[in-house]
Amino acid sequence: MKIVILDAATLTINNDIDFSIFDRFGEVKIYDFTKDEEIPERIKDADVILCNKSSMSEKNLSGAKNLKYVGLFATGYNNVDLEYTRKKGITVCNAGSYSTEAVAQHVFAFILHYYNTISRYDEFVKNKGWINTNKFSPFMEMKELFGKTIGIIGYGPIGQKVAVIANAFGMNVLAYSRSALKENRQSDKVTYATVDEILEKSDIVTIHCPLNNDSEKMCNKEFFTKMKKDSLFINTSRGGVVNQEDLMWALNNNVIQYAALDVIEKEPMPEDCKLIETKNLVITPHAAWAPLETRERLIKIVSKNLQKWVAGTPINVIE
Repeated sequence: MKIVILDAATLTINNDIDFSIFDRFGEVKIYDFTKDEEIPERIKDADVILCNKSSMSEKNLSGAKNLKYVGLFATGYNNVDLEYTRKKGITVCNAGSYSTEAVAQHVFAFILHYYNTISRYDEFVKNKGWINTNKFSPFMEMKELFGKTIGIIGYGPIGQKVAVIANAFGMNVLAYSRSALKENRQSDKVTYATVDEILEKSDIVTIHCPLNNDSEKMCNKEFFTKMKKDSLFINTSRGGVVNQEDLMWALNNNVIQYAALDVIEKEPMPEDCKLIETKNLVITPHAAWAPLETRERLIKIVSKNLQKWVAGTPINVIE
């Protein structure tokens, strides 16, 4: 088989990922990056495409007459024209749940960044603030997580992992799960609640739902207005879930206290993005999924997906 990897550099730091795991399946051609207009030429003879975020549109795929399989180095698949791949009988497989531990860890990195003010302390000390004070402990405003309420909107694998960590900190956990509410499900670890209940009661609100017609821009002015004024908002899911203008409004007008984002509407961040001018906001560049161990797990999942498809027993198929 002819296998083309379109955006290998999106998965590596200093070539720390070994793509030779795919050599057993056929002839592998690796590109670090592929511009949208370059895709048709690079995949025209491919049997298999492996990619992260490259656009798998009908326009790009229509010339690849031998194409039978698209493997994604990602959980999300909104870069794939599924209507076209279904019509052409092209199998599409994603890598579900590879980043659960890493993303949940990133959520608490955001939380502790805010609650423990580590960066402010570090800046204070390195600017000789501790040297030039007579206090043995020149502390700033901090908060304990114990007893605080965290609201989790979207209770899949990542949301559930966040709940486990929150339980370890002694937090109260509210979770929005449409199926759990419908079934009147009970748990001794979390309390299932509506979105409105979560917004009203939570000190921290963290988003873990997919981007779809129901969730697109659901975090808007009405959403933020229902939150507690001293609350922390976190989004590590998809940028499109948040109305960025409304989030900036909420922060700049003290509707909520603080926010932390790992994802935004357009990535990479455009030059005119106003988020970097917004107060009380910390942003990481879609990096929650990127610890080395997580990326190594991802490569193994994508390889296993391809192996199972070759064997005629495909897994993680996007229907």
